[in-house]
Amino acid sequence: MKMIQEKRVRFAIGIFLFMGCGILLWQDSFAANESDQETGLSAKPPLTEGLFKKGETLYQKQCAVCHGPQGAADGKAAYLLYPKPRDFTRDKFRLVSTMNMDATDEDLFKTISRGMPGSAMPPWEYVSVEGRWALVYYVRFLSEIKNQQKSGELSKNVILSEIPWEQKEKMIQKKIDSLNMIQVSSESPVTPDSLANGRQLFVASCAGCHGQQGKGDGGQEMKDNLGVPLKPRDLTAGIFKGASSSKDLYFRMLGGMPGSPMPSYKGVFTDEQIWDLIHYVQTLPKAGAEERARLHHLRLTAKKIHEDITLNPFAEYWSKEAPVFVSQTPLWWRNDRIEGLDVKAVHNKKEIAFYLKWSDAMRDDNNVAVHTFSDGAALQFSTEKDPPFFGMGEANQPVYIWHWKAAWQNTGKEREDIETQYPAAAVDWYYAQKNYEHGNSFEVGESETRFHDPQYITGWGAGNPLSDPETAKAVEEATSEGQGSYTIQRPKIEPVEARGVWQNGHWHVVFKRPLKNSEKGALRFKAGDTIAIAFAVWDGAQKDRNGQKTVSIWNEILLEK
Repeated sequence: MKMIQEKRVRFAIGIFLFMGCGILLWQDSFAANESDQETGLSAKPPLTEGLFKKGETLYQKQCAVCHGPQGAADGKAAYLLYPKPRDFTRDKFRLVSTMNMDATDEDLFKTISRGMPGSAMPPWEYVSVEGRWALVYYVRFLSEIKNQQKSGELSKNVILSEIPWEQKEKMIQKKIDSLNMIQVSSESPVTPDSLANGRQLFVASCAGCHGQQGKGDGGQEMKDNLGVPLKPRDLTAGIFKGASSSKDLYFRMLGGMPGSPMPSYKGVFTDEQIWDLIHYVQTLPKAGAEERARLHHLRLTAKKIHEDITLNPFAEYWSKEAPVFVSQTPLWWRNDRIEGLDVKAVHNKKEIAFYLKWSDAMRDDNNVAVHTFSDGAALQFSTEKDPPFFGMGEANQPVYIWHWKAAWQNTGKEREDIETQYPAAAVDWYYAQKNYEHGNSFEVGESETRFHDPQYITGWGAGNPLSDPETAKAVEEATSEGQGSYTIQRPKIEPVEARGVWQNGHWHVVFKRPLKNSEKGALRFKAGDTIAIAFAVWDGAQKDRNGQKTVSIWNEILLEK
């Protein structure tokens, strides 16, 4: 039915809708599609104590860093995120299929599976169906604790000690009155007249927030139920918090979005008008935009080649490999973002290399001035069969990071410093300056950091590689075991090399390193093995730095034998 209607729209008004049928041809994804998710919905397992404990383990490993150990949106990474993580303890979920704003277990399952585009909430569709249902049950438990306290069924002492399983079971099995379930009516046909009517309804009722063209640039101020400012979705970019299917949009129109300014239109519009509005909204995304906006767990392959590997991103062997598009999301959401990057990988008997390409209108390769920030990119690896949280790993499960910055390679011999940024500045002579004889005149260029005694340049003197003025490398290696544990490594042998070239509004960056590394605790690659890999990109023009960046989720890369 849906496909028939989309064909009618193409024929009637000569546009392409959001389906982007060719998208799956260029990505080897084993993420669940819509039918797989429906299979997951129908395969809801019975609640057991063992399944609940599995959900608790999964939650604490993958979710607590953002949502907090008790679901109060106070995880270690929460301060880096916008929109803020959902506070489960308030029992207010955005995506519902009911008229009383209660989320069903099925609503939670869909949200966990699909993620929440337009935020840092990733899809967990690559987790087993049973695992996702286990998460539903544990999240439901967290959301009911305060409700049970208010009703007097739970005391503070019981919560602080241990809630009996029988009580937990009762909390999780929340009853939803069937009378409150939204019944999706028969979808009306799509015609030029219905789309025109939908356009009029959109301008009258939705443009105040989403803008006249649906770009999320309406003038109305928006805040959530806690008073936190919100930005409306840019629908033309395919950013739907649920999905743009007719059924999902019908739920949004009638159920609204609890805790947000998105209202319910039940009783405001007739059913026919609601369908007209839905069909018009479905014409707003550009072809393929919604698919590109969704994070997916992908399988990549590092092809085996016989040529020598260089840092040249335009080497002939790269042109022989088809790229895989890896979608990314900003941790601090913005509409003007890097959507993702094209990735290729190759290896020979000695080395492995990764090629990244992404769109960036401005070349930002200077971070000397306090108001400038550098473009950059990073690869993150995990050798675990069950990788830790994709955001910087966790204790006893380290991740390995290769971090390239454009500003680190913009000079031939050494990194730029204040004297190159401000060559006409007035400077004083310092006692630590080793290349100067007292009484002689000198220019600012002669006061470069490298001419000073390291013991007076505290970062350099302490051995901080970021403060070393004689370091010409454009990439650093690091390990991390969770938020705040990023530790730079300085391998003496087999180090990573990287080079980036900005050309015609795109960065082309190549990382390479020997396959083997004999240093203790080093990351090792082996032909035939599969390893987890994730990507991050910094946009200097958007003032990206540190934790403000765009990221992917874990993917897999196989080294071809």
